[in-house]
Amino acid sequence: MHDLLLISDLHLGSHLKPRLRGEEVHLASRIEEEFPRFTDHYLEISRVRDVGWQLVINGDFIDFWNVELDEREGESSEDLAVRRLHAVLDAHPAVEDSLARFLEAGHGIAFVTGNHDAELLYAGVRRAMVERIEGAMAGEEGDASITRTGTVRLDMMRAGKIRFVRWFLREPGGAWIEHGHKFDPSCATPAALSPTRGGALVQTVAEVATRSFANVMPEIDYDAPDKFSTADYARWALARGWRFVIRVILLYLRMVGRILALWVGPGRVDAQGQADHDQQLSRIAENAGLQMSALAALENMAPPPAAMTVGGLLKLSALDHLLMLLTPVGIALALRAAGWVPLWLGLSVAGVVGVAGVWFQRRGRQRRDVARDMLNVAAGVGNATGVPLVLMGHSHHGQLERRGEVVYANSGSWLDGSHLYVERDPNTQRLVRVELRQWRNGGVRCLDAMSVVQPNEPVDEAAAVRADSALETAGEGDASGAFVRT
Repeated sequence: MHDLLLISDLHLGSHLKPRLRGEEVHLASRIEEEFPRFTDHYLEISRVRDVGWQLVINGDFIDFWNVELDEREGESSEDLAVRRLHAVLDAHPAVEDSLARFLEAGHGIAFVTGNHDAELLYAGVRRAMVERIEGAMAGEEGDASITRTGTVRLDMMRAGKIRFVRWFLREPGGAWIEHGHKFDPSCATPAALSPTRGGALVQTVAEVATRSFANVMPEIDYDAPDKFSTADYARWALARGWRFVIRVILLYLRMVGRILALWVGPGRVDAQGQADHDQQLSRIAENAGLQMSALAALENMAPPPAAMTVGGLLKLSALDHLLMLLTPVGIALALRAAGWVPLWLGLSVAGVVGVAGVWFQRRGRQRRDVARDMLNVAAGVGNATGVPLVLMGHSHHGQLERRGEVVYANSGSWLDGSHLYVERDPNTQRLVRVELRQWRNGGVRCLDAMSVVQPNEPVDEAAAVRADSALETAGEGDASGAFVRT
């Protein structure tokens, strides 16, 4: 088995939307220049030190949310996703070629599904990805990479091949790897192992908000939802004048309408979807060598997706503040119509009550902090799955922390150079050290490092061989969650 190289959150294609900022075009150009230099750097290390790499692209490699293409009549959601993939790779040929070189040199690549690239759950998208990357290799002999999403163990990785990961990768007694968005209510979906309704992927609240608001509002920072409170949005809009405020309000109302439509429609899982999810959960537990109780514990650690709860929707869309302001006004108008109080008095009292209510709501609410929330669950994830090392992405915040006997490492976002290197002991093949690194100015520097204390759990190599053999012979599944028993 090879040393691990983890990157995440490149968000390729984030500039492929109708309205964009110049800095997004500049960022896409910089990725084209720097990513090949990054992979070539580690290829050179491999040649000099005679080590192999397992590259894990831990989610959000492609930003399907921001790729806006005209829909064609009769086109399925999967076919549209395939066109979006081709549009992104056409815009990043140097990135595509660099991954092909990485494979050709004998190193493996695993794509873990994130929230921005859930379209990798479509079999057609996975096939297109393999055809593009492996087709760019100098030699095209040999079997194509598996395009199923059944890979759940690190020891199922194969040199020079691509693997796709639906949820997590696990090395018994070694590491647990997942993108981490299931612990972010706005980016999670209910019954995630059965992700389609009517043949289309279920959108998250964050995706609906991005497509309905952020994608048509180039004036706003891409990461504003992670930093802005309701008051921040109000100040931002007011600073640009009243005409801009009116436009923001109209787009906000459209966004809220679509979020509510998600809540009453596909965002709520039906009985069949839940049954499919539970069935896949059982099969994944068997493939991963885990007890069902371990995966059930992980599901219980994750907060319910925002699309499932009224409170979550109200909070994320700021409708709770709006209702707090408007409800007293409505009561005041009703009292005025009944002739019980003067209009001026009713509205004055309503204004005071509404503002005070919003103040109390904000006072009792923590600002959204995905990095903090993921750190808080890291030890629980490690303990539940029996590993000393938990590796995630999603938060865009490179991080290395120890919680009890569990080391938590976040690869941050490759857009600022952050990535993780996990070293194996050449004798025991155990993962023994993790480094948070940064790629900058053509070189790598170590930001932090920790040793990994290994439990005395034997690695079941025979189970890994059996699982991989079954996966090689399995037919392709689809995004509905079909999973071949191994």
